Amino acid sequence: MNISPKALKVKWMLARQHLQVICEQTGFSFFYNLAQNMRIIGGDVCKSSIVCWELFETPGDLRQHFKTNRRKKQDDDLTFHLNRDGEADFIDFIKGADCLCMEPTGVNYSFLWEKIAQVCNVPIRWIGHPEVKYLRKSERLPDKNDQADALTLALYAIKNWEKQTAFLRFESGIVSQVNELYLDLKSLAAHNAAAINKCRHKLAKEFPEAAFIRSVPGADGLSPLFAWVAQRPRYTSRGHRKYDRLYAESIAPKYITISEFTRYLANQVCDNHLWDYKMTQRLSKLVYNSPAFLKFNQTFDLYRFGLMTRTMLLIKCYPLSRFDSVGAFKRRLGFGQQENSSGDITRFHSVGSSLAKTELYLWCVGAIGKKRLTSEVGLEIQRKFEHYKQQLSQQQPDQDSTGKFTDLVRSKTIAFMLRRLFRDLKRNCTD
Repeated sequence: MNISPKALKVKWMLARQHLQVICEQTGFSFFYNLAQNMRIIGGDVCKSSIVCWELFETPGDLRQHFKTNRRKKQDDDLTFHLNRDGEADFIDFIKGADCLCMEPTGVNYSFLWEKIAQVCNVPIRWIGHPEVKYLRKSERLPDKNDQADALTLALYAIKNWEKQTAFLRFESGIVSQVNELYLDLKSLAAHNAAAINKCRHKLAKEFPEAAFIRSVPGADGLSPLFAWVAQRPRYTSRGHRKYDRLYAESIAPKYITISEFTRYLANQVCDNHLWDYKMTQRLSKLVYNSPAFLKFNQTFDLYRFGLMTRTMLLIKCYPLSRFDSVGAFKRRLGFGQQENSSGDITRFHSVGSSLAKTELYLWCVGAIGKKRLTSEVGLEIQRKFEHYKQQLSQQQPDQDSTGKFTDLVRSKTIAFMLRRLFRDLKRNCTD
């Protein structure tokens, strides 16, 4: 006899309530707490829907459990869509659950499902992609299957229910705001780079004398070159006469004029620059003026971290209590090592955030490469950089001018810096 998921949920809740009443009446509430089954929901988030699977206990044979209870995709009662009906059905389904488990599939895709669960007082547990992948493979469940992923999420939560470290941790409040602004700025920069490149390519034939002049945004947030091309009014006249003069002397106007499409691209660049300016100002206020980050910023000042680097560090490392060792701290920031050995061959490869690694490399190029560090720990890092450079130069005398050599020196220097940073944060920051 086939029982629908909704009917099964009702039967389960009635049985649980009945057991609780009996145990309380007979004085055996302790045994009720041990005997009760949890109701765990795994949710595989798609673009505009979520596919769910509920578990009350660990199945003996997970593969057989999946085959027996697998639902048809066309009329799946546990696939909910982001619309009024889907919201109502999802709320009705998750009520009374012990938790909803999801993968971090991006802030935007999972945002509303998380909020709906919070309104229903259902806790959220986040599970990493590698954990889901390895558990699914070990249980011989099919790949690229939403229901299998949802089942794996629920199983992982039941197996690791008492291990808080088995689940990912995402900070809310001000850290969440900082994270969203940081990611928006990164996305905007990538989008603007394409518009700038295309505009410069067009100017190579329409205004070659200015096409590749470096032009950074001024105090009003606009770049002099692109504002001139877009014919945008500025709060300052700086740079305007320069491009008027250059264009008057250009050879291009005799053969071609600046096209409307080029001006459109320049307008896009100006709009992006203004948004970048506004968001950077807001991010700066959150990072530098928030009391929660005061001691972090005092430590960061010793290392001359810029806005984007210290923003990344706060996103990845706040609160500091999540780290029990310097190794975990380094892995979080992209400078940890994971063993990948086989037989007599021992290999290690780096793990962690590639975004964090990029920010730290940029800091190394700017702060260490240009010798801007002046604090005691900064001068120690600077000496270590010179030491690594000399040491590796002696070991590889023919490689000291190559990019690989330079990257190795910077990588070792950043790893040393992170050890010092972790020490100083542990010493100075209490959260």
